[in-house]
Amino acid sequence: MWVSSDSNAFHPETLNYGEYLRMSQRGIPAPFFQSEASRDTATIRASPITIVQTLMEVDQWLHIFCSMVTNAQILEVLSPGEEESYKERKQVMSAELVLTTPYVPAREAQFVRYSHQQLDGSWIVVDVSVDELRQFHRPLTRSVCRKRPSGCLIRDMQNGSSLVTWVENVDVREKEDEMHAILKPFVESSFAFGASRWISTLQRQAERFIYSTGINISPGDAPISPEGRRSLTMTASKMVVSFCTDICNSTYHHWTSSNKTRQKTMEVKTNKRRGDPGKPPGLHRTAGCTVELISSHNRVFDYLRDIQNRPQWERMSSGSLVQELANITMGPDPRNCISVLAMSNHKEILILQECCTDATGSYVIFAPITPNDFQSMLYGVDQDLPLMPFGFSILPNVSGSILDGTLLTMVFQITVKNVSSKQAVEVVTQIVKEALQKIIEAVN
Repeated sequence: MWVSSDSNAFHPETLNYGEYLRMSQRGIPAPFFQSEASRDTATIRASPITIVQTLMEVDQWLHIFCSMVTNAQILEVLSPGEEESYKERKQVMSAELVLTTPYVPAREAQFVRYSHQQLDGSWIVVDVSVDELRQFHRPLTRSVCRKRPSGCLIRDMQNGSSLVTWVENVDVREKEDEMHAILKPFVESSFAFGASRWISTLQRQAERFIYSTGINISPGDAPISPEGRRSLTMTASKMVVSFCTDICNSTYHHWTSSNKTRQKTMEVKTNKRRGDPGKPPGLHRTAGCTVELISSHNRVFDYLRDIQNRPQWERMSSGSLVQELANITMGPDPRNCISVLAMSNHKEILILQECCTDATGSYVIFAPITPNDFQSMLYGVDQDLPLMPFGFSILPNVSGSILDGTLLTMVFQITVKNVSSKQAVEVVTQIVKEALQKIIEAVN
């Protein structure tokens, strides 16, 4: 039923729809819905029960998959399962599935999630939508995702790791009037919300957890105490989650176009927020834009994470010498790391930076902190710092089975002070446009 593709790492296995239609009574999608199906397998450095817990506990699921899920909740527990175990647990959940760009509307999903341990000790966690596959007779406010049986098979490898096979099999009705033309082929490729992105994210996050505990320490890491390492990684994690929430187009983050230039690929979108938890008090204006680049996503990622290139595209560090005060590695690939940066012309501000990458995408995320904040982290002081993250989502531009280049999204935000909201929009929009133009000139 599944067809392997040895020549395309972005679509390792796709569904043979002819065979699926022959075997399934519900093979044909409802009117106006399109089918997407993919499968991938990877080794995850976590025990099966840890992975099951991550999927069944909604707060952990939101945290680990913050770049793909938002606004998730458990609506009802149908069966709590065995005591002190996730065996036979059934729960009704809702979530919005997102892409890290303002240009693609979130997909609303409501489904039953069921965890089951088989006789051989392996686990299955499966989702299936609870609403009927039928045509909508009312206007759609968001895109809708209806899950056919989807989920993962988790086998214990007896060495602390698990072999996970992930399946995504869904029917989708997109809110196409909110989707930008440059993202449409990427979304329709089935890669954007496909199995490879889910399993690669899980794999990278499992590695991050191991390295954050200090079990694995790279030779080039800064000499930081275990308490300092924990505090630094927790603050960086909070920054990443906040950034992923800010960048997506979800129910609570609705974007509007702030400008339409002759360059159709430079349409900047903005939103305004007030009272977000974890942010400084006040009204915040956020600007975001996605552009197409001909360079590979690895080349773009390496350019943006290199601190020597930072003064070329960022206003604040322009003309400054940027130095790395600390660096800790967050995975086998040393490019997955957390750093603290200093600028010679802004001694009162440091930059907390996390870079993360895998085969399906990369992120370079920053937030300003003070030197005192950094010292407190080094001493292991637990802080609830208000953070204003900004940065980049870097996705391989996959159109069908073709690797075209990169979809680069930048998001920047400011707190509105001493200026009108309109002026704040103009400022934050110009910052994003200028930075992206300089990056395009550098990497293309």
